[in-house]
Amino acid sequence: MSLEAVIEKVKARVNAVDPNGPRKVLGVFQFNIKTASGVEQYVIDLKQLKVEKGTTATPDVTVTLTVEDLIAVSARTLSVGDALTQGKLEIQGDATLAAKLAEVI
Repeated sequence: MSLEAVIEKVKARVNAVDPNGPRKVLGVFQFNIKTASGVEQYVIDLKQLKVEKGTTATPDVTVTLTVEDLIAVSARTLSVGDALTQGKLEIQGDATLAAKLAEVI
């Protein structure tokens, strides 16, 4: 799986959400993904139901991890909890929303 495949998977999940229905997660996530060529940044906005490349000035949660660890978390071969305890995942912001990170990716 590639970074692009993970982003497409997240976009598909976000697009499948009924904007008028109940939502499990409601927040803005800033992802800083470390790659071999630098850092790629994505915003997953679950309030507006959109996923975009770039940054936001006011994220509820900021997540920093390597592309390999993002792929592993998305594939469910690495849990968010294990990534945190192993120092593979850095989270800043709303702890309640951060706890729901696995539902986002």
